Amino acid sequence: MTLLIRDMHDDEADAVAQMVKGLARHIGTDFVPQVTGEALCMSRDLIDIVVADDDGRLLGACLGLMTFSTWRGCRGLYVVDLFVEPEARGRSIGLHLLREEARRAVRRGAAFIKLEVDESNTGAERFYARLGFAKKTEDRLHILEQNRLHDLISTGDVT
Repeated sequence: MTLLIRDMHDDEADAVAQMVKGLARHIGTDFVPQVTGEALCMSRDLIDIVVADDDGRLLGACLGLMTFSTWRGCRGLYVVDLFVEPEARGRSIGLHLLREEARRAVRRGAAFIKLEVDESNTGAERFYARLGFAKKTEDRLHILEQNRLHDLISTGDVT
């Protein structure tokens, strides 16, 4: 195995989108991610994507973006998705992907990493705990989906 952690090439975007869908299958959700390779390519100005390449075969991907914490007063890395193909797990590929994404973020001024883990993904919980991630039980995730977002912005002008 000659593992290379590198930037995703545009012609690999569909494969990375399939990995994100594989993550959804792994955690057992009925929700099917709507991501496409085209959407990933169009978002390259926002999201950084590294892949694990084993002699031309993609074994995993890490998608991250920069964020800012007013509470911490600094930049950070938000890990959107980290996925390793099932047959490649247990070989530290996830660690290598996360490490490269973190290095890139630190070069851009990041001082922390933030991510979310599905409550059923106990393997990921253990992985992040071993690395020193602290579970923030006082924070709750809130999402305003597209239809409600349009409701929010289309009504109630302030005068």
